[in-house]
Amino acid sequence: MRLVRARFVRDIGIVENVPIFHGELTLPETLSSVAEARRFVRATLADWPMTCCLDDVELVVSELVGNALRHGRGRPVLRLRGMPDRLRVEVLDESPEVPSPRASGADGGWGLYLVERIATAWGVQPHPQGKVVWCELPAASAGMSAAGCPGSR
Repeated sequence: MRLVRARFVRDIGIVENVPIFHGELTLPETLSSVAEARRFVRATLADWPMTCCLDDVELVVSELVGNALRHGRGRPVLRLRGMPDRLRVEVLDESPEVPSPRASGADGGWGLYLVERIATAWGVQPHPQGKVVWCELPAASAGMSAAGCPGSR
């Protein structure tokens, strides 16, 4: 795996006796960062003792990072937070503008609709440096498969 001028962190914390896994990647302001984000997702989730539908995670990460690059400002920051029952994906960018689904068609507009269909929840939070667009997907601890994606990791 090759990370292009990106800062990344992987660690684990304990909150109320529950392990919380954390991965973070700061990406360059270039559309090739979407592929870099997917590689980071695959490598990070391979190290964590939880099961997720990797295809779904990669899809929402691609959409959220792509939106941050096309419509946001600054270097996007991708954060993954693994909890026993879910995976939270967050993308921070420096624009305070709140995204909303737009009319979809041949020129695009499908991204947030896909995120809405795949994720169990999604939203936008203001941040002192812009905004965080987040979504959550189902996950299970090691040895079990996530709902909707049997046997995947």
